[in-house]
Amino acid sequence: MNLQEDDFIPINKLLKNLENESEKPQVILLTCGSYNPIHNLHIQIFEHAKQYLEDEKQYKIVLGYISPSQDMYVNQKYHKQAIPLKDRKEMIRLAIKESPWIDITTWESSSKENAKDFVHYHLVVKKLSKFLEKNEQVKKALNERPLKIVYLCGLDQVTKTERNGLKKLEDYEIVIIERYLNDTNGKKDLEYCKEKLKVMYEKDKWNLLKDQISFINCKDNNEISSKAIRKSLKDKDNDDWENMCHPDVVNYIKENKILDL
Repeated sequence: MNLQEDDFIPINKLLKNLENESEKPQVILLTCGSYNPIHNLHIQIFEHAKQYLEDEKQYKIVLGYISPSQDMYVNQKYHKQAIPLKDRKEMIRLAIKESPWIDITTWESSSKENAKDFVHYHLVVKKLSKFLEKNEQVKKALNERPLKIVYLCGLDQVTKTERNGLKKLEDYEIVIIERYLNDTNGKKDLEYCKEKLKVMYEKDKWNLLKDQISFINCKDNNEISSKAIRKSLKDKDNDDWENMCHPDVVNYIKENKILDL
């Protein structure tokens, strides 16, 4: 069977949320990551970003897309602790099944054209943008009104030099989650992130672009992470990880012996 773009970029939730007479800018949030495995904070970050953008910028958030990374990247990064894509995708679907506005897109991880080479996240953003611009159902639902994509990421995606793909997203708004900040070194981390951005964009361009980059504080539940889950799973007598995941994800991990190290 030849898979089409629609198989990788579902739009059912999107179509239900679009308004063809909305005066507010309608916005899709997109984030990329390993989700090895997905946890509650991944979902909470979407909610934080939605609330901030709707309150501060008067946007209408119509969808949030989660784009899991390819197996080749996850295997290289996590080695024996890498979770296969089929399991990561299923756990994401379980975690978002009750959400009317968060969905999963698998073009990055599952399309044939991406089977051999690593896909940088700026390419995922641009692919989604082009797909939505051409999709007739989306255009009809929008009644020719614009649809905006905002890229959502954490501080670490900015501060790692090998991930300076943000420079290639100059035409898009970006929301950076200050998740890794804390009372002792948070300010230092945030300042370091902004310095990296200034260098990345160069001074003149940074002055033009800084207004389209938002920082959202998300200190709560910093103890929740995929790393903490993997560590807890490795410790057979430690079930702390169960409080970090959606109940259906917990059951899936147990039934399928995910990361049974």
